[in-house]
Amino acid sequence: MLQIIKELTDKQKVNYVRILAILAVLILMVYAPKLWITTKVFPVIPLFDWIPIPTNPIDYILAGFFFLIQIVYIFQNKRWQGWVIVLLYLYLALVDQNRLQPYFYQSFLTIFAIEIFRKRANPKKVLYAVILIFFATYFWSGIQKVNEDFYIQWLSALNKHFSCVDVTNTALICLPQWFLEVFTYAVPWLEALMGVLLLFNKSRKFGVLFILSMHGIITFLLFYLGYGYNVVPWNIQNMFSVVIIFWTLKTYNPLEFFLKFFNKQKIAMLIFTVCLPLANNLTGFYDNLLSFHFFTADLNYYNVFVDEELEEALPEHIQAFYRFQNGKAYLNMNEWAQYDNKVLFYPEERIIQYMDVYLRSFAKNPNKKGLTKLVVYNHDYRK
Repeated sequence: MLQIIKELTDKQKVNYVRILAILAVLILMVYAPKLWITTKVFPVIPLFDWIPIPTNPIDYILAGFFFLIQIVYIFQNKRWQGWVIVLLYLYLALVDQNRLQPYFYQSFLTIFAIEIFRKRANPKKVLYAVILIFFATYFWSGIQKVNEDFYIQWLSALNKHFSCVDVTNTALICLPQWFLEVFTYAVPWLEALMGVLLLFNKSRKFGVLFILSMHGIITFLLFYLGYGYNVVPWNIQNMFSVVIIFWTLKTYNPLEFFLKFFNKQKIAMLIFTVCLPLANNLTGFYDNLLSFHFFTADLNYYNVFVDEELEEALPEHIQAFYRFQNGKAYLNMNEWAQYDNKVLFYPEERIIQYMDVYLRSFAKNPNKKGLTKLVVYNHDYRK
């Protein structure tokens, strides 16, 4: 296997990473088919009100075409096919922002990074553009985890599965409490370090092994815990991709990826992989998940409590998702979203505000105060 990888040219590396990106999307589309149509229980949430939202049967036709063009693109690899996929994904994501999940976004960026170059472009130029995506994925995902919410939730999860202090927990193995606490605070920096290790010749293979270990452990735990299967293809895609790209890669200096072949295409990729994530980290500008804000625990997820008037007014297909707390009905947005979309509710404030307006629209007086109450449920420890 490693001998085959050693013999790969830059062009072949780009091609295999392209195929892996498409295969992961295809698998996830099979896993979550309703995410790509509009006629379903969970409402679509467009970025702009003026965007035309396709209805049945157009939504099925678009989703089917999006699926099929990716299959054709695997085998034919025509530049126009790549651009159709990029533009169609962009449109479909604008129609329903819940499609902006990390794994779809990474594949979108990968295809975009490949197709912004001309067909006869230097393969190393293209490879370096793709490498920026993988650097950003690990570096920024680590940096974004430097927050108190991550430390609290991560340590809680570790205590549940790896501590024997609480006999009510079913631990995989017993680890000392001091180790769990030190590891918790080290995780963000270790993940950010993975991205940095990929930049240097002497540390690159350590970075690859580091990344393989992380994704392997995550995949095992997802199956062990019995949830989160939608991110398994993404983990496997990244495991194969980092080996293909980085295992035999040699560079003169780590800044090559950022400065060499500096042109408008490189600028475009630097905007997506450096500038926008930095803007998100410093000011909150630009969406969190689009800034590689992956599994950082500090994003807000909501329960929407409804008063008695709205509780009776909402359609039956929404009432089916009611849960009750102290006699009051509420909707868990993640539970509702996952029923149809098979993915988590997109965690941006504008999205929950859109859903609040949507739910209120079923009341006789949508502007009546107290119809709904938005409650962040995943940060109860802050109270």
